[in-house]
Amino acid sequence: MSLRVNQPSFAAGELAPALYGRVDLAKFHVGLRLARNLFVRPHGGLVNRPGTRFVCEAADSAVASRLVPFGFSTSQAYVLEFGHRVMRVILDRGLALEAPQAVVAVSREEAALVTVPDHGYQEGDEVFLTGAGRSLSDEVLVVRQATAEAFRLSTKASAAALSSLDGEPYPGGGSVARVYRRETPYEAQDLPELQWIQSADVMYLVHPDHPIRKLSRSGHTAWSLTEVDFLPGIAAPAGLSVEASVAEEGEPVSYAYKVTAIAEASGEESLPSAAVTVENDLSLAGNSNRVSWSAVAGAGRYEVYKDDNGLFGFIGGTEGTAFVDRNVTADLASTPPKAANPFAAAGARPSTATFFEQRLVFAASREKPQTLWFSGTANFENFGTRAIAQADDAVTVTLVARQVNAIRHLVAKEDLWALTSGGAWRIRGGGDVDFITPSGVTTRKVSAWGASAVPPLEIGTSLLFVLDKGQGVRDLFNQVALPDFEVEEGSDLSILAPHLFEGRRVKAWAYAQVPHSLVWTVMDDGALLSLCYYREHRVYAWTRHQTESLEADDGFFEEVTAIGEAGEDLPYFLVRRQVEGRLRRCIECLPQRRGERVEEAFFLDSGLSYEGRPAARFHGLRHLEGRAVTALADGNVVRGLRVAGGAVTLPAPASKVHIGLPYDSALRTLPLELQLRDGLSAGRTKRLLRVAVKLSRSRGLWAGPDETRLTEHRQRAAEPWGAPVALADGDVEIDAPAEWAREADLWIVQKDPLPLEILAVTPVYALGS
Repeated sequence: MSLRVNQPSFAAGELAPALYGRVDLAKFHVGLRLARNLFVRPHGGLVNRPGTRFVCEAADSAVASRLVPFGFSTSQAYVLEFGHRVMRVILDRGLALEAPQAVVAVSREEAALVTVPDHGYQEGDEVFLTGAGRSLSDEVLVVRQATAEAFRLSTKASAAALSSLDGEPYPGGGSVARVYRRETPYEAQDLPELQWIQSADVMYLVHPDHPIRKLSRSGHTAWSLTEVDFLPGIAAPAGLSVEASVAEEGEPVSYAYKVTAIAEASGEESLPSAAVTVENDLSLAGNSNRVSWSAVAGAGRYEVYKDDNGLFGFIGGTEGTAFVDRNVTADLASTPPKAANPFAAAGARPSTATFFEQRLVFAASREKPQTLWFSGTANFENFGTRAIAQADDAVTVTLVARQVNAIRHLVAKEDLWALTSGGAWRIRGGGDVDFITPSGVTTRKVSAWGASAVPPLEIGTSLLFVLDKGQGVRDLFNQVALPDFEVEEGSDLSILAPHLFEGRRVKAWAYAQVPHSLVWTVMDDGALLSLCYYREHRVYAWTRHQTESLEADDGFFEEVTAIGEAGEDLPYFLVRRQVEGRLRRCIECLPQRRGERVEEAFFLDSGLSYEGRPAARFHGLRHLEGRAVTALADGNVVRGLRVAGGAVTLPAPASKVHIGLPYDSALRTLPLELQLRDGLSAGRTKRLLRVAVKLSRSRGLWAGPDETRLTEHRQRAAEPWGAPVALADGDVEIDAPAEWAREADLWIVQKDPLPLEILAVTPVYALGS
């Protein structure tokens, strides 16, 4: 007898072998035994991941960089590469470059000499040379033997100057531009603990062993990095003087005054001026004291304070530079601010930061791992206080717990969440107001699930975090169960796929919301996982990914971030590769799957693309020197290529070409026994006869009982001779005869750099005895 089993969705992703007996769960009937280089879409379909585009080699391939997202606006987003004492800027999938300079000539000597008068470049500078021969185009090179008028060039892999031939002669001309670099104080060993928080074009960088620094952007290649001094941004008034006006002699009394300036733009109050004193008797009518001072740049008004038994209290304000005191009583509820820098000492530097309720919040120094410091309201770099605390003063809070578990992350939502190594805390205002003040703060531990050092992700109303030991992922969100009663809920998002976390830890992750709501997760052993997360539809599906050549499994993922570019969220990876026996760390991005035409398909790793007049030889591939690569040329797959001298030659010219490292995509369904609840197939022999697959915009499909016995779907239909095979939609059927066995499997594999989107599969089995 034959048996047809339909699987209409893959919304559970890859399932762990330890769970194969749970046929009672609905999710197990939309799960897979294996999903490699595929990810689940929110509505249940399965697609192969795009290839990664090569952006550049890391600033220093000897050390692992950190990739930091900097989103100034929806139209201006950057990836900042922090390496060993250096920062580079990636914009629009390329390195930010300084202003180009004209190349006068490129010599045809054995070691090419590039002539650029008054170039200003120095030994070791990275430059980008265009228009001086295709072998140098679109490639970052290194300045060597620089003089005032010329320099030679080498690749990043070798200090030897490039040959004037190097594939083809240089015609000269073109332009050269230096790669923008910014020195930083962070060494390679500091980078894993570096955290950041951004507001507009300013980013605060925190590290427990470094002073807090502010990174400011004013242009693509204009970035400043300064230490924060935590003093008011407006200066205190200077030149203070006081003159007594005496209409009637009385008992002399000493009066002391201080003045502060209020910034017109921000409303921030300066520190008080030095005190000035005068003797007078203001209790008598007609007597007064006139206080004057020099104008302060940027001040909109000034506030005057008078001493009352050692405490200065507010007596009035003015927009001018003088104030007359006619025996005004000092308001001791309003005192001048006092300077404070709680982070000055070496052990007092915080580890994490966020913005909350118009305050900049830092937390977790080496000496005080459970303490939070809130800036003054709307004064992010002012942690000053007053003798009599006011609502907008800086605030310090320490979590009180049975164990000293360091705060690892701060997340600002409706409340402030502090994730520690021992649990999650909710922090909010208390007392008569619902916002945080020096006299009103409440803290409550709401979860005992500790968080690891990997920063959490905010996805909609949920907060995803990696467990303290790094071997699992949970979410956390609020749900109102009763009026005025909030219940914190969450779930284990790795419960269906614990095998993907066994013996490894999450090292980094990033969320790409558009278009597929995917969390890209880098593990400490170099593996890459993806999680499709849609809480409202209870979709959380894990799959695995790898990047490899046909010769060696050398792709090792080390870092990931994501930024918004051109209407999508684009992941960037740091990938460790072996090229000609040398370790190279490459920054590569993962573009969105797009295109109705097969020529647009990009499914090659560390790849590059060309579009223009038909050509057969392509340069700019030094990052894959000596490697076997594959090309998709005008929609046709070309294998058997090898990079030599940074170039490859196709057997025929093409006008739209993608070249890179090949990889395959594969799914393996659960055993037949797990798909049937009635026990009909238990203990009986089975044989896979054929499979029906519902496709969308796909080409290149192999199916069979295992990876070694696959049958190709012959897709060519009515295309003209020489034209590429078109993408297919709808149902296709593949005969896949197999041997009789106790356990029947179905494998579907994509071997080519072509799109594959599977909406459903229906294998047909024969049942024996």
